[in-house]
Parts: sequence; structure tokens; C-alpha cells
Amino acid sequence: MADFEENEVDLLPGITEYLESVDDNIPVTPDGLEELIAKIQASTGLNEESSAIIIKLFFQEIRNQMLKSNTVMLRGLGKFFMSSPKVNNNKKKIFPRFKPFKELIAIVNKNDK
Repeated sequence: MADFEENEVDLLPGITEYLESVDDNIPVTPDGLEELIAKIQASTGLNEESSAIIIKLFFQEIRNQMLKSNTVMLRGLGKFFMSSPKVNNNKKKIFPRFKPFKELIAIVNKNDK
């Protein structure tokens, strides 16, 4: 792991502008994910702000792809997708869903015993 000075690491060119340009008006915040942010920091040497941006971008991209009706599959975890429209009182309703892969269910059930 390389040594990084605080604020020395640039993520991707234009990432800040991208995060500010998303026009769905639904904020994504890394609140409650301090442990994950700390693990990214420890593994990469990035500062806390950069690590939080990575988390924000990760979840924002999952959400944006789902809003485009794309399925997002994360190997070993599961898939995020929008369910088929369901008719209820003549209104279409679409529900976001997560379906864990069998491997994840097996690991959770094994560790739950």
C-alpha cells in the first residue's frame, strides 16, 4: 500500500462535478457507513473525504442504474433491480428490489447457527 498525503489523492477526473450534476434530486449520503469508509481508508490509503465519495458514488450508481430499469449484479452478493409494474387502483407501481445470491444466503445461514 502506498503512502498518501491527505488531499493528495484525486479520484477520477470530474467526479465532483458528476456528483453535483446528478439531476434526480435524491441525495445519497454515506451516513451510517463509517465502518465501511474506515475500511476503504485502511485498504487504500485514501483520506476520509475521498473514501466517503467512493461510497456515495457506489450507491448513487446503483440507484441511477435501477432508475434506468437496469439490473445491477454484484458477484457473491446479489442483484438490485426494479420489479415489474404492478397494477393497484389503476396506478402502476414499480418497486426496487434486492435478491441475494444463493451463496450469500448459504453463508448467512451458516453463520446464523
